[in-house]
Amino acid sequence: MIDLFTPFLPFLKFKNVCTDNNVFRMHYKVTVMMLLIFTLLVTSKQFFGEPIHCMTHDNSDDNKEAINSYCWIYGTYTLKSRFGGTEGKHMAYLGIGPEKGVKNEQLKHTYYQWVCFVLLGQAAMFYTPRYIWKIWEGGRLKALASDLASPIVRKEWSEYRRGELVAYLSYTNMHTHNMYALRYTICEILNLVNVIGQIFLLDYFLGGAFRNYGAAVASFTHIPKVPNNFLDYASVNPMDEFFPKLTKCWFRMYGPSGTIEVKDRLCVLPLNIVNEKIFIILWFWLIFLAFISAAAVLFRILVLSVPPLRTYLIMGQLRYVKRRVVSKIVKRFGFGDWYILYLLGKNMNPIIYKDLIIELSKEIDSKPTMI
Repeated sequence: MIDLFTPFLPFLKFKNVCTDNNVFRMHYKVTVMMLLIFTLLVTSKQFFGEPIHCMTHDNSDDNKEAINSYCWIYGTYTLKSRFGGTEGKHMAYLGIGPEKGVKNEQLKHTYYQWVCFVLLGQAAMFYTPRYIWKIWEGGRLKALASDLASPIVRKEWSEYRRGELVAYLSYTNMHTHNMYALRYTICEILNLVNVIGQIFLLDYFLGGAFRNYGAAVASFTHIPKVPNNFLDYASVNPMDEFFPKLTKCWFRMYGPSGTIEVKDRLCVLPLNIVNEKIFIILWFWLIFLAFISAAAVLFRILVLSVPPLRTYLIMGQLRYVKRRVVSKIVKRFGFGDWYILYLLGKNMNPIIYKDLIIELSKEIDSKPTMI
């Protein structure tokens, strides 16, 4: 089983040059890997066998396969009126029993055949902002910070290389990185919009069951247990309600005399044991991811609006550098230039980065009228 997860190991590897932050990586690394693993689980018959088994009185293998295929394609159902009472007395199993003829009593279940496609589509959508950012970024930071991340100051950091980098930041490309920073901010907003959209998409996919699914499961696990004869619909485990393991299916066929016969079948859905766990994990993860993504966007707006905050962020990457030195650079730099400088601090040896900051400060002092 471990071998099945080896293709996902590259998602855990970090690149030599980092052009984003931890929240961004939660979207295209953690979430994408999680969704791909879930897709693998729901499509692996070797662990859970066939996804549906419908009981039949006919021992013919052809009839069994036909009924299984029919119920898988056209869906199964449970009964709302059979979620209360005692199993074996008021109903055969939870949600299973004779119909009472009540309107809208049936809870249709047709989602299970689409779960793998939805999960795979979600993985693609969570990776899309990362793909867009890679195209927009174009390897610029890698070209600037290549071979400068080593803990040992190498010979690559020569006087010529230092002067070249200082000139790039303070003269030749000054005030040209605003679009670079704006595009990254757009990708952060895309991450936020996507994760919120995924919550609504799953809610629509599950017929309105996803929006309160995690909260309902958490609430149910803390409800005091009561005797079975006092059970009602409100005390049903949401996992059993929305992801039933036993369902009903009607199968119509012609009898020997040409009359339509209706076969009432009990179907076992072993895959729902996995589906119920997958969607409870996704509920908590997507809610958490939405909150921290919103915080990341708000923080980006705050950094854009409050220049002194940029100074403190650069100071957090340095040691033994006076605040006025950094503040001087931040005041002269635009937001995009500051963002490039901040990313360099995440990808360079601290000693080299300190040297770069000092040289930039000297360069700004020597050209006070520089625009």
